[in-house]
Amino acid sequence: MAKANLVNLSEKELVCLLNKGNEGAFMEIYNRYKDILATNLLRILKDPDLAEEVMQELFMTIWEKRRDMDAEQSIGGYLFRAAMNRSKNVFRQIAYDQQMRRTVWSRMQQDQVSSAQDLLEDKELRQFLDNLLESLPPQQQKVYRLCKLEGLSYKEVGQKLSISETTVNTHIRNANRILRGAADKLSDSVSVSHLFIAFLLSSDSLF
Repeated sequence: MAKANLVNLSEKELVCLLNKGNEGAFMEIYNRYKDILATNLLRILKDPDLAEEVMQELFMTIWEKRRDMDAEQSIGGYLFRAAMNRSKNVFRQIAYDQQMRRTVWSRMQQDQVSSAQDLLEDKELRQFLDNLLESLPPQQQKVYRLCKLEGLSYKEVGQKLSISETTVNTHIRNANRILRGAADKLSDSVSVSHLFIAFLLSSDSLF
């Protein structure tokens, strides 16, 4: 169906086409709602990169579930509810990360586990860690070092670098993905397990 014709279709008609895997219908839905969703997400999350990430996740979910979308329900209403829920999850994750940090340190004290800093005093391990962190973009690396190696909170890092807590959270999440991939390639190395112990004990978040 021509693009001009799609513009004139109702939500219900677009969803019916979407159910059949019509990419044009999907793009029409995206074009209708992307701007207002981006505005609302930015208002809630206060961070353009995070708002963009959440919005892309929303539309990816729409496409993945295209065959199950209910044409009788408003696609716009679905998107706005999903955007609100995902935004709440972002804030829950920040709170969860901070709670997990406290829990890990508590376990360290109970089990008399050596600190991450002690582990990192090993020159070979520290060099391995530094090499791994070099795979991160500069700002992401800076955020990661401040949170994981210096033990600063998201709020403290945000203030230090003049960025929001949600931006700090985004950097940590993206860095975790990169580091996990890099570590997977080194899975045969004995040092890897020690490295991730060090990450765990000094981390604001768990992988």
